[in-house]
Amino acid sequence: MVQAKRWFEYEYRRTSRDYFREVFHAHSQMELTYVHEGRGLLIIDGVSYSIEPNVLLVFPPFQMHRIQIQVTEKEPFIRSVLLFEPAMLHGYLNDFPSLKSFFQRLMLQQANVHPVNAMPENEPFAALLRQFSVTMGGKREADFEENMGVFLLSLVHQLKQSPEGESAFLKKHNHHVEEIIGWIEEHYTEPFRLEELAGELHLSPYHVAHLFKESTGTTIVAYTQATRIRHACSLLRKTTLPLSEVGYRVGIANPSYFSKIFRQIMGVAPLTYRQHLIK
Repeated sequence: MVQAKRWFEYEYRRTSRDYFREVFHAHSQMELTYVHEGRGLLIIDGVSYSIEPNVLLVFPPFQMHRIQIQVTEKEPFIRSVLLFEPAMLHGYLNDFPSLKSFFQRLMLQQANVHPVNAMPENEPFAALLRQFSVTMGGKREADFEENMGVFLLSLVHQLKQSPEGESAFLKKHNHHVEEIIGWIEEHYTEPFRLEELAGELHLSPYHVAHLFKESTGTTIVAYTQATRIRHACSLLRKTTLPLSEVGYRVGIANPSYFSKIFRQIMGVAPLTYRQHLIK
């Protein structure tokens, strides 16, 4: 396993030959899993998708998912798994506005991202996975973060340059949903007011809530809380701020309520999450 701190994990051709079991889970990182061998099902929001060799599975942060694979000695499950915190790419993407826009939409729109995408082994994307695995073993630790950034930037570029373009990964939906997501990203530190959001979009509160739920599969309130916790994870990783201050900065001023919401979404308390990061 190549692992630089806790916010980047990558394993090339992870193999299960006699057992594989996964429960429903979500995480603050973005996950890209490339299936080399194996057949089964991916379950997201009550919908099942077929998994077969040479597909890429894309999971934005906080996307609940579960993979079911029937593994045998003759039919193993072989996949390359990459998890990384989206914030790691922000500095690299600032000079590439079109690529930055694509990645932001890929990251934020859980229900509008195609979870299973055909990706032949001879595509540049698969070649990048293989190349990074081979070359990083001999790199000095001091060079790792820079090479990791180039690797991630190259992967996102290849996703955007896929044969079908952005439409291969981002489903089309009402443009108001993008405006809602953008508004939440801009105002997540403030108390959420549906009436204020609806007013800016010149729609009724009911229409806004219904439109968002229909398009994304989740409520605006739940999405706002997930956005706050995503930013809280970043603060817990990057700072030594007290937990009460972290909650305040992401729009959850009540410390006990912040801990409750964090645990509901992440599965652990904020302090446990921070302690795990610095081990």
